[in-house]
Amino acid sequence: MKVREFIKDNLLLKVTSTNTLLVFVRMTFSLISQKALAILIGAEGIAQVGNFKNVFNFFEQFSILGTFNGLVKYFSEYKEKEEELKKIFSTSFIFTLFASFVSFLGLFFGANYFNELIFGPSFNYSFAFKILAFIVPFMGVNAIFNGFLNGLSAYKTYAKVSVVSVVLSTVLLVLFTLKNNVNGSLFAISLVPITQLLGFIIFLSKKHFSYFKNISFSLVYKNKLLTYSLMTLIVILLINWVDITIRNLIQDTIGAKDAGYWTAMVSISKTYMQFTAALFPLYILPRYAKITNSIEYRNEVVQICKLLLPVFVGGMVLIFLFKSIIIQILYTSDFLAMSHLFKWQLLGDLFKLLALIVSYLFLAKKQIGYFIFTEVLSVVLFYVFSTYFIKSFGTEGIVIAHFVRYVIYLVVVFFILRNNFFGKERIL
Repeated sequence: MKVREFIKDNLLLKVTSTNTLLVFVRMTFSLISQKALAILIGAEGIAQVGNFKNVFNFFEQFSILGTFNGLVKYFSEYKEKEEELKKIFSTSFIFTLFASFVSFLGLFFGANYFNELIFGPSFNYSFAFKILAFIVPFMGVNAIFNGFLNGLSAYKTYAKVSVVSVVLSTVLLVLFTLKNNVNGSLFAISLVPITQLLGFIIFLSKKHFSYFKNISFSLVYKNKLLTYSLMTLIVILLINWVDITIRNLIQDTIGAKDAGYWTAMVSISKTYMQFTAALFPLYILPRYAKITNSIEYRNEVVQICKLLLPVFVGGMVLIFLFKSIIIQILYTSDFLAMSHLFKWQLLGDLFKLLALIVSYLFLAKKQIGYFIFTEVLSVVLFYVFSTYFIKSFGTEGIVIAHFVRYVIYLVVVFFILRNNFFGKERIL
């Protein structure tokens, strides 16, 4: 009985269990989409899709001027105060309108420029950027809704919305790729925000929608939210730009297939990292935001690690042991050449998880300087080590660089937060 009550009252366990079911659904449909892409467009096509996803990822954040983590924090902080919630919504909607206007001008009229910048003169995917120009407003609205649900820790509603989006987007991806190869894949990816918005329309309750009534368009929370803007946009831009640069580096140095193999490895990594990804905005960020001293912080970090690490490490061991089977299930036998990438990618992701658990305090406490410094350091280290190791180890050098950068990243974060882990209780 005590165990049942403990699970019932433990938000972290509830979020984890719900998130696990969600990840299994995502993994199932990821299997379908990755298999379809592997068969229909091959490793070279997957590399091109990977480049466009990086562009897509940046505009997801830019659609709300990089204020998502701020939205989660303030929605969580004022979830019992309806008037404050309306002010937050008001400010975020204005941000989305501004970001959508700027994005439209850049993407629609600069489509040819972005095509050559991202894909090179040999490819013509300008249409994808023009379509994306019309999709950014949907991204912004989705981000606001996501921040709202995360701030309220409404993990069940979040899971339902995600399932609808994953199912519909996978169906569209397979159908359009089948019909029009890479062009179809890019078109389907552009439509993902519309499928997600449909999920919100279906599952947000009348209570949730009641917060949107009588919203006056004002910028009351402008300064508070924009505190998160600069650090997020810089980091997201760097992360996605470095990914594109490295993918193109592999393509130019080794070959297009190897660029696709690395992209496939990153896709697998993102799939199993989803087991923990939702915990950060849904549980860890709101929880850290409420912590007031270093003792509470230490205890929370220990609790999170005790729950996550055994499961995460166990899963990684299984993935490594059955990597050949996983590759053939997700892709085709042609992709078995990527099996040597698993060891360093898995080790790097383990250190990445540890670093994120510890460093999320920077976001929760608006320690902007530390956040920007550590994230930029991580991206720069990845780029520098990648360009160096690729000369000696080929594509494997990229995943070795991934491992090395997160070891250094974790050491740096521990050094910055050393006073919160050792010594007397301190106010946060």
